[in-house]
Amino acid sequence: MSAKEALSMKKAYILLSTIFLIIFLGFYIALNLHLSSYVPRLIKDTHLYLQARILAHSSKQFAKYFLYEAKKENKECLNFVSFNYPTLEDTIRIDYFYPLGMCENFKLKQINTDANLSKDGIIIANISVALNSNKGVNEEIFINQKVFIYPKENFYEP
Repeated sequence: MSAKEALSMKKAYILLSTIFLIIFLGFYIALNLHLSSYVPRLIKDTHLYLQARILAHSSKQFAKYFLYEAKKENKECLNFVSFNYPTLEDTIRIDYFYPLGMCENFKLKQINTDANLSKDGIIIANISVALNSNKGVNEEIFINQKVFIYPKENFYEP
């Protein structure tokens, strides 16, 4: 092989290597841009989901507190409590269900007198946490949790 042929082979190899490197860098940059736009969205969604789980878990204490405050105001029961937290678009709602009777106008109606308060006197609280509810469907975080509250037996006494 002559020196001219070796030089032209070397130039062809450099040209092919450069083209391969440019294609590789193009794919790398395109993939990196695609992944870099996905990661912040994933982090934001994970943060909102964890926040909703923490709010749902701590709302059990809120459910007990609202029942306690209602009892102090001479209300026998509550149907539901709804409030906006941490922003005005986010909603936490606590619905109360009583196996012993129905709650109407903060009074227990149709109380089952044969019930055993130690086992039938539970209060079921359905806690719903909705974050980003005014945004698109794919951006809303909704957590629903049922909690059983075991009040003292004198809770049902007027």
